[in-house]
Amino acid sequence: MEMTMNENLSKRRSVRAPVLAATLCLGLLAGCGGGGNESGPPEGLEASPGAVSVGVTGDCSEGPGPTVTVWGGQPPYKLTNSLPAGMVLDKSRLTHSGEGFTIRFVNNICMTNMPISIEDDMGRLLHVPVSKGA
Repeated sequence: MEMTMNENLSKRRSVRAPVLAATLCLGLLAGCGGGGNESGPPEGLEASPGAVSVGVTGDCSEGPGPTVTVWGGQPPYKLTNSLPAGMVLDKSRLTHSGEGFTIRFVNNICMTNMPISIEDDMGRLLHVPVSKGA
């Protein structure tokens, strides 16, 4: 049985539409790129505790402080201490999400809201304020 010209053209169009739609969908999916992180939101950088307050007013003694755990964003994380004369961090870099660093207070220095900055591999920043004896 021979198809007419209109039937043949119609049949070609009906095949092209799904192929074109599938091609467009694959292109969109390929450009998506994901970016997820199993251990935290890729866009949010988080720490626990989110702020540190140690000691009572006037108690500026030396000693160990808490461990701060970091997750989310994109590891590795770079740590910056704003008051190295008053506190020391046991690490300057965290390799993995869920890893932590410990603060140690030194030189009997009191401080109020001195930040430890945490920067992920994408340049996102989080500041954890630290107070001792305030």
